Amino acid sequence: MSGLLIASLGLLAVVLAIVLRPIWKTARAGSLAVALVLVVGTAGLYALYGEPDALDPALVKTPTTLDEAIVQLERRLADEPGSVEGWVLLGRSRAAQERWAEAVQAFSRAQALLPDEPDLMVELADARLRAAGDGRYPPEAVALLERAVQIQPAHQRGLFYLGAHQLQSGNPAGAAAVWERLLPLVEASTAAALRPQIDQARSLAGLEPLAPEESAAPGPSLRVAVQLDPAVADQLAPGDTLYVFARTLEGGLPVAVKRLPATGFPLEVTLSDADGLMPAQKLSQQARVRLLARVSKSGDAGAAPGDLEAGAIELDVADGATATLVVAKVVQ
Repeated sequence: MSGLLIASLGLLAVVLAIVLRPIWKTARAGSLAVALVLVVGTAGLYALYGEPDALDPALVKTPTTLDEAIVQLERRLADEPGSVEGWVLLGRSRAAQERWAEAVQAFSRAQALLPDEPDLMVELADARLRAAGDGRYPPEAVALLERAVQIQPAHQRGLFYLGAHQLQSGNPAGAAAVWERLLPLVEASTAAALRPQIDQARSLAGLEPLAPEESAAPGPSLRVAVQLDPAVADQLAPGDTLYVFARTLEGGLPVAVKRLPATGFPLEVTLSDADGLMPAQKLSQQARVRLLARVSKSGDAGAAPGDLEAGAIELDVADGATATLVVAKVVQ
């Protein structure tokens, strides 16, 4: 195992907290006040070391500061320039120091090696925003966000950032439409904070506010029991997130999705039009859907290695229809 991989495994989890505050100070479409907090643990960097026979004494010494650890990481990357983990680690370390131009360089190297990874695209876009210094998304960042959401339509950070970009660009209707796609994907507390911002954007666009949650039109509801196979039970970890999807038989965006903590198995969820992503594509409009359950390690809806999945099954859409999904597969 390379020193970069050891460092990567030792790095504390990166936490991105989107703090939603009232974003409208005036009636102008571009006024946005969104606090984005990036907390990067450095324990993994401090643990970085390599093979003593391959390094000079200065590199063998365990670093005692973040700067020393970064120097060792950069020297290792000179020898292993193809390490995606190393470049991501360097990018996050530079972000922790608020050295955004250098973070952009590191994330760009990682993204060049792994060009179709949505999480990496969003991290690079965020770094480009911060490096720009004017609080606006440069065209390169917007292109990355659009590509990330194209690959993973339910990418939460990607959707949030794209909505913020639409708002900054004087398109409050576009911002509201993008953020509305987020509502069924986020925690209830986050959705509650997001709804007023959507309503404010809709008001600027001359649109009516969102209908109250309880006024969602009734329609057929599917009852989905989700079980956890004992063979993979030991891979469940605190903080894992369960997604239950209903998709059309042709694929595309889910017509209904539920997000909840991956605890308390076996459990049952109900899917209805209230859980939809797009008003124009409802569960009640489908004759038959494909159901899928996934335990996400990252919290994002897209599948990633190490996630746990249930095999997809098809079900006729009828009120009270039931199905059982068994989470038994590890995503490779």
